[in-house]
Amino acid sequence: MSKIEHIIDILSDVCYNKGMVKSAYEKATARTRRKIREAFAELLAEHGAVKDITVTDLAERAEITRGTFYNYYNNIYEVGAEIQNEIEKQIFSDYYMFNTVDDVEQYLEKVFDFLEQQEDIYRELLVSDAPAGFLSQLEKEVSERVLMLMHENGVHDKNAEFELLFLTNGTFAIVRKYYRGEVGMTLPEICDYLKTKLRSMFDKYIK
Repeated sequence: MSKIEHIIDILSDVCYNKGMVKSAYEKATARTRRKIREAFAELLAEHGAVKDITVTDLAERAEITRGTFYNYYNNIYEVGAEIQNEIEKQIFSDYYMFNTVDDVEQYLEKVFDFLEQQEDIYRELLVSDAPAGFLSQLEKEVSERVLMLMHENGVHDKNAEFELLFLTNGTFAIVRKYYRGEVGMTLPEICDYLKTKLRSMFDKYIK
């Protein structure tokens, strides 16, 4: 099993509730969807943009007919959206209410651990424009939750908000570069950097 197949298999479990008894039809459906998404990830890495992938190309790579593809998806973009939605469910499934900076650090560790686990598929997808929405959403989630904690501690300083946005925007820009092989830092190192800077910011603004 290739790395892409392994990760697509993990993502399929989210949608098809692994552990429950499945009928032969359900198992066949899961296998077909997995083949389609594996082919999609491979073609996306080769072409660099979803718009350059045709249903014919994907069907040939997945060894299915065009008709079979249309039994599951209306178009190529739906395949990418499904993968991204499942990844988002994995990482945003638990709502974290931050009460202390320690809670922030635990959440960041969870986030970056997830990103590291999914590294192979993100390296495939990030050569394209497909996952930009996910990382932007993740960046927004972190910023909003930290900002809420600051407000709860009486911090309404515009400079603090600007500093937070500058820090989170810059950090996730580095994450994107990491997946493209453009920086030498590891994901745990990026996480530690963000945690250190956030703690320093909290010490500065929260007395």
